[in-house]
Amino acid sequence: MMHALLFAAGGALAGGLLASGLTALALRRGQDPVPEKLPEPPPFLPARARLLMAVEQVVSSLPAASLVLDQDRRQLYASPQAYRQFGESVGSIERHPAFQGALDRLATRSPTRGEEIEEARIVLDVPMHRIVRGFFQKKAFPKNIFASEEERNEERRTVLLTFVVLYDVTEAEITERQHADFVAFASHELRTPLAALMGFIETLQGPAADDPEAQKEFLGIMAAQGRRMQRLLDGLLYLSRVQMLEHQRPRGQIRLGELCSRLQSETSILFRQKNAAELVVVPPDNPHLCVAGDEDQMLQVLINLVENALKYGACHGKDRRESALKITVSCAEVPSGGGWPTGPGVVLQVADNGPGIAARHLPRLTERFYRVPKTSAIVQGSGLGLAIVQHIITRHGGRFVVDSTVGEGTTCKIWLPLGDATAVIKT
Repeated sequence: MMHALLFAAGGALAGGLLASGLTALALRRGQDPVPEKLPEPPPFLPARARLLMAVEQVVSSLPAASLVLDQDRRQLYASPQAYRQFGESVGSIERHPAFQGALDRLATRSPTRGEEIEEARIVLDVPMHRIVRGFFQKKAFPKNIFASEEERNEERRTVLLTFVVLYDVTEAEITERQHADFVAFASHELRTPLAALMGFIETLQGPAADDPEAQKEFLGIMAAQGRRMQRLLDGLLYLSRVQMLEHQRPRGQIRLGELCSRLQSETSILFRQKNAAELVVVPPDNPHLCVAGDEDQMLQVLINLVENALKYGACHGKDRRESALKITVSCAEVPSGGGWPTGPGVVLQVADNGPGIAARHLPRLTERFYRVPKTSAIVQGSGLGLAIVQHIITRHGGRFVVDSTVGEGTTCKIWLPLGDATAVIKT
């Protein structure tokens, strides 16, 4: 498909683009379409203007995101589809080293060998992670296709154009990486419970076949290991769904006061089981404060953070303190600046007075399957909770920050933007 587009663009330019350009010029001036015999182009129209007009007529009709560069690597034209798909990132794509490297390789080849195509893999990290594949083809056109009579006598007899077709392959590569991660990490995480299940099954079939007390004990352990595998698979499936939607901004509205109420209700059972822990939810001062987003996903974010604080906050080890574990969830408007992105926003905060996390672990907390080594042997978890949190917050255009001090506690902060559609609803 890509090859066909490039060859179609090159062939159309070489075979009759000037006619298309003159047709468009005539229509813009309110004249009749091109007659049977084409008139001579106006002498005042320079070659570059003719070239731009011809390029626009063909490339704008292509269904793919396309760029056309001149012999000096300057952009002659970018198709509407390129701006629809990549917006302001078009300039970043052109400046990317991989893009320029493909042009360097293309420059070493003869432009008459139009069948040769260069490829580049362009990875953008700002404003979001995107992977773009570019296909490059250089073509040489006789200058008299575009030049006036006076310009045809110049030394340069050809015009070199480079056609670039861009494809966003972010979703495809994420899916491929998910499959690889599942095989690598999930198999590692599943190995321990599966080994335990197989061992207990063999014991129940052999030495413990007639021992009711051992059967009861082993079946309880087997059930726990089965639930551990179920939690892992549920986490992977949920993470996969979140990643598929990461590039689609949610269109709903979240009333933060109602979100806090739902959080208190859905986590109450966890704290009834943990008598030594306390949850304090501080709703926003304005009960009508709203942000744009998916309420169910943001509730899942807060539940994940509260569950993490509950599991790991109670794991004091040798540093166990006398005070009970306290988890505080709060929500407040914050002005622009102060370390947050430009523009007004809201900060959701989940803080605990647990043992804290060493600074060297903080950058890796949102990696899939990553767990702090000291606590991973004590607390069972899938290592997916904060990865899910990060992907959901990215989808909402927010920021996620974890601050922690060993011996004092951990604070997770979520910044969400307040735009025109997410302004405070006033009564």
